[in-house]
Amino acid sequence: MPRTTVRHAIRAGAVTTGLALGYVASPAMAAAPSDWEEAVGVSTLDYLLLFIGFPLAITVVIFVLTYLPSMIRGRSTEPGVVFQEKSEWFGGPRKGLDEQSDDDSADTSTGGAGARW
Repeated sequence: MPRTTVRHAIRAGAVTTGLALGYVASPAMAAAPSDWEEAVGVSTLDYLLLFIGFPLAITVVIFVLTYLPSMIRGRSTEPGVVFQEKSEWFGGPRKGLDEQSDDDSADTSTGGAGARW
């Protein structure tokens, strides 16, 4: 037999075995035992409370815990107000860009590529 025929036979056998195992492993269609309790119906209000009320309550608690310190201090929580305060440049000149350095020996340029060798 040629190799392709053997491959096709192996594939057909694997597919057939897979389908047979899937059929055997399928769930049984039996009725529930008679001694089980009846399922209790859940009202629409319970669903709304579970899927809308609790997440909304958790969101409100997180919001209050986040903004409460700013509210107590009387600070504004508006993002634009925060950036209007004095900015700080980490790693920049110690005296700032507005003040000139008193040291004449130090290079007074404010940065940039000088392209000098």
